Amino acid sequence: MSNTRLMIALGATTVLLMAGCTSDDGSSGGPSTVTVTSTRDGTVTPSDPPPATGIGSGTGTAEPAPTGSVPVSHPASSGARLSVTGVRVGHHNAFDRVVFDLCGTGTPGWRVDYTDSPAQPGSGKPITVSGDSVLQVILTGLGYPMDTGVEEYSGPNPITGVHNVPQVHLTGVFEGEAVGFIGINGERPAVRVTALTNPTRLVIDIAHAG
Repeated sequence: MSNTRLMIALGATTVLLMAGCTSDDGSSGGPSTVTVTSTRDGTVTPSDPPPATGIGSGTGTAEPAPTGSVPVSHPASSGARLSVTGVRVGHHNAFDRVVFDLCGTGTPGWRVDYTDSPAQPGSGKPITVSGDSVLQVILTGLGYPMDTGVEEYSGPNPITGVHNVPQVHLTGVFEGEAVGFIGINGERPAVRVTALTNPTRLVIDIAHAG
């Protein structure tokens, strides 16, 4: 797997940002050192060319629109114990982006697909999510704060989005997993799923409706 370097810049369109992991030198950002994109069969391949910095703030070169399909999945690293510490939503030229910030030990896994029946894990209680379509992002390799040593996200929920993503609903952790339900204005557009490190993030790019 080739290493790539990537900076995520949501600029002025970012509507919510919570503190995530800091890097080894104590800073809160820093370039990512590994980028992977999951494919339909669950394998991992190098991502598309690294997105330019400054997208969303009116600078840089536009990133390509996502063209991938779901379902896609990838396992968490062995012994992963992570907490979701933040959720961010941003608008880009060809897509909208949802970022799940994570902190703890290891790297997260994911299972991503569209759903017609968003529901609370465990209880099965239906969850109402604004939008024409709902993308279900199951984050795996999670733990409770007592396990991860990190306080989990406790901000507004659902999270108000931007542009074609009106809302994101994040569930609590259940059996090592949490679910982000992303409401989308449009009928199941193409999706790109990217895992980043330093700090740890799961990035969901959703193509704009045609």
